[in-house]
Amino acid sequence: MLFPDWLSVSRHKTEAIGRLVVVLALSAGLFSSPARAESGAYVPYSGIIHGTEGAEPVHISVANETGSSLDCRAALAHWYSDELGQIEPGDRLTLTLWHDRKTGVLNLMNATDDRMPVEAIWCAGEKDRARLDLPMTAGEKASTLHFACQTEDGSGLSCVSTDG
Repeated sequence: MLFPDWLSVSRHKTEAIGRLVVVLALSAGLFSSPARAESGAYVPYSGIIHGTEGAEPVHISVANETGSSLDCRAALAHWYSDELGQIEPGDRLTLTLWHDRKTGVLNLMNATDDRMPVEAIWCAGEKDRARLDLPMTAGEKASTLHFACQTEDGSGLSCVSTDG
């Protein structure tokens, strides 16, 4: 015998101890202290920039040149998305993003005037979707960007810049 009887632990006791260790480890995450700002006090949403001061407007228009309606969405930072609108055939969607020249970020403003960084804009039809190629230096190059969404046989939906 490798260990004396008083050191041996039954399989039932081992499983119970293992479950206790898992519960304690998970509980530690629940009761850990929240993130703190440099001042030491917790400040929720402390990194959000409010308003458009210092940012330049970039007007975007998307024309639907297909035979069916398109649904356009913005992919935002941190796995969020926002509905931009539905475009019927022959119609156009217009929106304004705000370019922060310091960071190069294009922002969509929400209902409470928070800047939401835009990673991409997608438009989708019944079968296909296409990403609009947004220049990250849009404010320096153009204050207006135009796109046309078309369907082509075999290649699906494409949304291309018509700014030349």
